[in-house]
Amino acid sequence: MSSGDIDGGHTRSLRGGEEVAYQDRKSRKTTNALFLTDRNGLPLAMSTPVAGNHHDLYDIENKLEELFTSLEKSSIPVDGLFVNADAGFDTQSFRNTCCRHGVIANVNFNDRNGDKHGDYLPDEILYKKVQY
Repeated sequence: MSSGDIDGGHTRSLRGGEEVAYQDRKSRKTTNALFLTDRNGLPLAMSTPVAGNHHDLYDIENKLEELFTSLEKSSIPVDGLFVNADAGFDTQSFRNTCCRHGVIANVNFNDRNGDKHGDYLPDEILYKKVQY
């Protein structure tokens, strides 16, 4: 596998559970998790769920460690893996953790972060194939 996609997902938890909290945008209690999929959208790894009041970057270093370790345990190498992520993941901690694993982070720029990072130019052609 040479390319994949990372995104978070909130799941409504109508009957409660261990990792559940109120998510204002959803007007419900939710659980949040990160998913790493192949380019066809097939899920390959999922982080441990956290309460829905946490955003996708909550504890991102540990969540990425989980995802990448899960892939390696399944004999899917991550060194050189090209990973697309939406602008919500445009942080230095996300990029650094990916880099430590040899993963190339193709992250869209978040306008709220100010100037675009000259060192991190996303591959726009590959990114446009992602359906967020």
